[in-house]
This record gives sequence, structure tokens and C-alpha cells, in this order.
Amino acid sequence: MNVQLRCPLAAALALALGHAGAATINVDIAGDAHVSGRCTLREAIAAANTHATPADTNCAAGSSSGGNTIAIPPSLSPIELVGAALDIADTGGTTLVHSAVSGTQVAVRRVAGSDSVFSASQPATFEDLAISGGHGGMAGGGVAGGSTTVTLRRCLVHDNVSQYFSGGVTIGQGGTLNVIDSTVSNNQSSEFGNGGGIGVNLATLTLTGSTVSGNSSSVGGGIFAWSSTLAIHSSTVSGNVATNQGGGIRVYGSVAFELVHSTIAANAAPHGAGVLVYDNPTTGTLVTARNSLLWGNTGSADIEHMGGMSDIIGGGYNLIGQIGDLISYPANTLRCDPQLRPLAWNGGPTWTHALPANSCAVDSGGVVPSANYDQRGAGHPRWMGTQVDIGAYEYNPNDPDYDRIFANGFEP
Repeated sequence: MNVQLRCPLAAALALALGHAGAATINVDIAGDAHVSGRCTLREAIAAANTHATPADTNCAAGSSSGGNTIAIPPSLSPIELVGAALDIADTGGTTLVHSAVSGTQVAVRRVAGSDSVFSASQPATFEDLAISGGHGGMAGGGVAGGSTTVTLRRCLVHDNVSQYFSGGVTIGQGGTLNVIDSTVSNNQSSEFGNGGGIGVNLATLTLTGSTVSGNSSSVGGGIFAWSSTLAIHSSTVSGNVATNQGGGIRVYGSVAFELVHSTIAANAAPHGAGVLVYDNPTTGTLVTARNSLLWGNTGSADIEHMGGMSDIIGGGYNLIGQIGDLISYPANTLRCDPQLRPLAWNGGPTWTHALPANSCAVDSGGVVPSANYDQRGAGHPRWMGTQVDIGAYEYNPNDPDYDRIFANGFEP
């Protein structure tokens, strides 16, 4: 049981103490150029990093303890960058960069220059931002994270590029990337690149309630993970393209790879259209998959093996279309057509693939106690029928979003 739920007062005190001394720095002007007596986003980040007020600005001085918060009013959107990447480098705690109005995104986009939009050598959290236009050199066109912890919450990372590793978001060796209720879409790495949307290198990636779609790369169109730990929960990886391997996800020598209540669909690649697992010559890859759906990926199998020992799909109650050679899987794996609807907004913060009432994925999953809602979050319960559904979406005939989608008389 969660201790914070049992002891709310203690949790509140811990939260307050954890942020003691932290400063809130308010951005009050759009753009990237210095204006006397004002505070740009770049100058606000400098104030947080240096724990001081930059010369000739009205930015609040950053605190040296407890982390700092940088608030951007939505009225300033878009913030347009022309200089170097906005670098989070505060050693005093996690820097939060967010829209001043929760749930209303602020666009931060590069309009000139060749660099990432954000970089982070120290812990950083981004909330309610739309990050675009980045041109990463080696890595991370949208957000280039080092060996640290980076969290994206209710963010859109789109239309960024990199020359080699991860057009959208990357995290370095020993780091952690948390993507929560966010979308990573239409990013790309070069023809020799790895990870069109997300790239992790000897790191940890947790994807929760999020969608990775429309990204492209040579290897790992949606996600590329090198010797890393992956946990993908209640999320969708769809419509990504790799010209070589791993249309949706390309995993090399993973430490752990977990798929829970997720949908991997409509991706394309010559090898491993949905997922390509690759291991070293002496150990196989264990993919722990529960209530997950891999279907309708094109150009090759929905999940495919390459190199080394045989791979294993553990867990159970999954729906998988084409399974490559040298991959074992549970006996309760379904192999039927789930009749997925196209990727669309079906309610919630991210796009999903809806299920029709007669889909074989409906009421065919097993129990995962931690999943209260489907990918769309509150208002979309995870369990609506005799059993949970397989994949990121839970069919609910009483869902007002579902009724709206088919209001033209189309029968699901």
C-alpha cells in the first residue's frame, strides 16, 4: 500500500520540506533576445542554474536548495529560440519548466540555429510544453538529456531532428527518462540514425499513458534502446517507420523490457516491424508482456528476433499477430484480428487506437491490479466488462467520447 495514502500529513510535510527554499521564476516576455528589465525563458533558466538574478533582468534569483520552478504564461506562447540549447544545469535540485496554467500547453520552438531545444545535465521536469524545431547534432533534437533524470508530463515533442541518436528525446548513460501522458511524434533521425522518437543509451525509460507516433529513423523508428531498461505501460507506439530495423521499437541487449496494457500497431520496417529484439550471443531477451497488443505492423513480423540466443515473451494474455522465429510465447496468446480503429483522439491527453465492440481483444485480458484506467486516464476505467481488454484502450459502450466518434451512424 502506498505510504503517502496512509499518512497524508506526513506526505505533505515531506513534500514541503523537499521544496524548502525553492524559487519560482516567472518568464514575462517571449522571444530569445535580452530586453532590459524583463525575464526571458533563457534568462529564467540562467537564474535557476546560477542561483542569482542575471544582470539587467527582473528574474527572481534561483535557490541553491530544493530545485527551482520556471513558469511560462500561456499568453507568451510561442517562445521562439535562435540561440544555443536551453541548458538545465542547476545542481541544487530538479528544475521544473512548465506552463503557468496546468493543462494548457506553451510552445517552445527553435526557429533558427542548429541545436537542441533543451538540454539537461542536471535533473529536469517539463510540464505542459510543446517542444519543436530542434536540430540535435549527435542526439536529442527536442530534449537532449545527459546522465540524469528527465521527466516529460503532458508534453508534446514534435518535428525535431537529430543527425545520429534520437530526433525527439534522448537520455544518456545512467540516466532515467520518464514520459507521462505525453506525445512524441513526427521526429526523425538521419538515414544512419537510431531512434526517431526516443533514444536511451545504458539508461532507463518509463513510458506511461503516452503515445509515440509518426517518427522515423534507420533503426528504431519510434524507440531505440541500447542495453537499457524499458517499462511501457498503458501506452501506444504507432505509425513509426524504420528503413532498416525496428519500426516501433528496437531493443539491443536490454536489461529488462516490460509491456503492460500497451498497443504496438501500424509501424513498418523490413525487420521487426513492431518490435525487434536483439541480444548478445550468450543471453536471450525476456520481454515481459501483459495484456498487450502487437498487430498490424507491416513489412515484417510484429515482433522479431535477431542474433544470439532465443528470445522469450513472458507474462500472458497478449494479442500478437506475426511472431518471428526463435521467440517463445505463452499459450494464452491470442492470434486474432482485433479490428483496431485508426489512431485518433478518443478522449484523454493522447491519441489511441479504439476497439470496436466485437473486437477479439475486448474482455480477453488478465488482471493487472495497478491499472485503474486505460491510456486516456481518469474517466476511462480499465475494467469495463467481464475481463479487462487487451491493449492500451478499454472499450466502453457508455463512453461519451466513443459515442461522439461514431455519431455519424458508423457501426463499430
